[in-house]
Amino acid sequence: MTATLPRVNLNEQVYETLKRRLVRRDLRAGEKVSLHELAAELGVSRSPVHHALTRLVSEGLLSVKARRGYFVTPVTAKVLLDAYDVRLALELRAAEQTVGSLDAEQLATLRRLMEATCANLDGTRFVDNDGFDETNAAFHAYQIALAGNHVMSAFYRELPVMLLMQVIRGGRSDAGADLGGEHRRIVEAFEAGDLDAARAAIRAHVDTGKRLSIDALELVGGMV
Repeated sequence: MTATLPRVNLNEQVYETLKRRLVRRDLRAGEKVSLHELAAELGVSRSPVHHALTRLVSEGLLSVKARRGYFVTPVTAKVLLDAYDVRLALELRAAEQTVGSLDAEQLATLRRLMEATCANLDGTRFVDNDGFDETNAAFHAYQIALAGNHVMSAFYRELPVMLLMQVIRGGRSDAGADLGGEHRRIVEAFEAGDLDAARAAIRAHVDTGKRLSIDALELVGGMV
């Protein structure tokens, strides 16, 4: 059956449709993804599908092999740990450029975004998985954006960490850590203008992400 999509913001709709399939692992690791078949299935031209596939390659969810096409990228421990290391470097650099120099409005926005993540958590449990994913991404992206470095922000947006965590988390309801508390400690360090505390809070949060990622991967055999 052809799942025709309405022709409004078509590039974005095709991208979101394919990303959702990859995150939910409807498309399996190593599986070939056909541009032509997807275009026919979704009832669209090849152009928005090509746009979506190219974007998903840049985000690490797909890989492209010359003359062979697109394939679902396996999520491995190395892929995750490498991505987290880059994320840590960017977040620490952004903190070094911003802690102690933010105005009241910027700090209020950072706190509001943090509190939005907490609204999707109940202790160590997710109240709303999708809601947490969205607010968590917004919180961390804003922390980076505060540095005013558009190149840094662009690199951060391309990191696949958030998406890969969604893949391996598989909709589980237990976060396995007090993510809200860790977010709160980051914000409190920014509000206090305490760079050492901000560095420590950011490192602790990234270390938690690494631990949760590896634990989740081990549950599914080390690769998904």
